[in-house]
Amino acid sequence: MEFEVKVPGGILNVYKPVGLTSRQVVERVSAILGGKAGHAGTLDPFARGVLIVCWGKATRFSSFFQNLPKVYRAWVRFGISTDTYDVYGRITEWSQGELEMEHLARVLQEYQGTIVQKVPAFSACKYKGRSLHRYARKGLTVPELTKKVEIYSLTLVRCQEGRFGEAEILVECSSGTYVRSLAFELGKRLGLGAYLFGLRRESIGKFILQESIDVFGCHITGDFLLKKSFSIDEGLYWMPSLAVNGEEAKRFRNGNMVRDVSLGEGNWFKVYRGDQFLGLGEKTGPWQLQPKIVILE
Repeated sequence: MEFEVKVPGGILNVYKPVGLTSRQVVERVSAILGGKAGHAGTLDPFARGVLIVCWGKATRFSSFFQNLPKVYRAWVRFGISTDTYDVYGRITEWSQGELEMEHLARVLQEYQGTIVQKVPAFSACKYKGRSLHRYARKGLTVPELTKKVEIYSLTLVRCQEGRFGEAEILVECSSGTYVRSLAFELGKRLGLGAYLFGLRRESIGKFILQESIDVFGCHITGDFLLKKSFSIDEGLYWMPSLAVNGEEAKRFRNGNMVRDVSLGEGNWFKVYRGDQFLGLGEKTGPWQLQPKIVILE
């Protein structure tokens, strides 16, 4: 019997394995549920860990999950640099200098807080409408692109000193941080060179690795994914809620400004009529809310 989804959409905390693209994981979820799906923040093929997948009407909310803080466990090898800053790249430089744990620990302190990162040449970031990796693979050069990110903390978990030393580092950072670039910069700062040879995303906000599900198991069914899905409003756990009456709910559904409502802190609000989630509204004044995404029409 064909599986039929009777709910508007949901949020899944999925485990992405090494060797697959984020798109392949999304396609797997889409095939099982028989509908549209999308991810909220890609992982490179060589990386593994938490991938948030939105399906059904939840795909309209994916950008909100992309802005959540992230935690990565990074494995960095020193003494070698690659053009992609990771294990898949071509070696560009090497050094026989020795990694010292005390020196690395001091340098890690310099990269906490607000930093400006160089965007890797082999990345999906766009220049003139085309991804940087397309230019790089053709040997074309483009102006250096940078971005400002936040590194909340860097914890040195393990360090193997000496020539071609290695380190395991826990990285808590803002959305958009390139851990590959961080590895490259650490190697450059130490005068050794470095590349990222392993990466695991431990969490995205409150979505943690221990609760992620592998969707490639043979036992995975549509009913199983429905049971594992967070509802849209449950997934948006950090947003404040606003209860509206019948007339206000009607205005909201029709896309009209909701006025004379008491709004607390925050710019975005989950709007409810009773226990029904209607969608998201954006505060445009102390007492007014503009509907932005309407679910219950």
